[in-house]
Amino acid sequence: MGLSASSNPRSTSRVVLVDDDDYVREVTGMILEGMGHRVRTTGNGFEALRWLEDEACDLLIVDVKMPEIDGPTLYREVLARWPTGGPRVLFVSGFAETPDYENAPEARDVPLLFKPFTIDELDAALDRALATV
Repeated sequence: MGLSASSNPRSTSRVVLVDDDDYVREVTGMILEGMGHRVRTTGNGFEALRWLEDEACDLLIVDVKMPEIDGPTLYREVLARWPTGGPRVLFVSGFAETPDYENAPEARDVPLLFKPFTIDELDAALDRALATV
C-alpha cells in the first residue's frame, strides 16, 4: 500500500511514534491521541517499517537514539523505500548532543524536538513537521 499524507494532515494525522523508552512512548501517545491524532506506538524501528508497508501514515515521530536501528537510519530507510509520498518525520531526542542526527545530512531539514518537552512544544513541532514538504 502506498503512503501519502492526507489533504489536511494536521486535523486527522495518522502518526507512528517510535521510541524505545516505554514511559515516553506511552505518555506521548496519549497526548497525541488527546490532540485528535490516530496513533500507533512501537519501541522498534523495524516494526514501524513493517507497519508502514501496510498502512498509510502522515507523520513518523522517531527517537534519534535507539538500539538496533537509530532514528536517522530509520529515516534513510523510509526515504529509500518511499522517495516521494512517504510520511513526514519529526525527530525527538533526550540528548543535548545528537551526533547521529547531526551527521546525517539527509536529516538536516527534519525538525528536532528535545525531551523533555511540553505539550505546546510538541504541538508546535507537529506543525513544523507536517508543514515540511
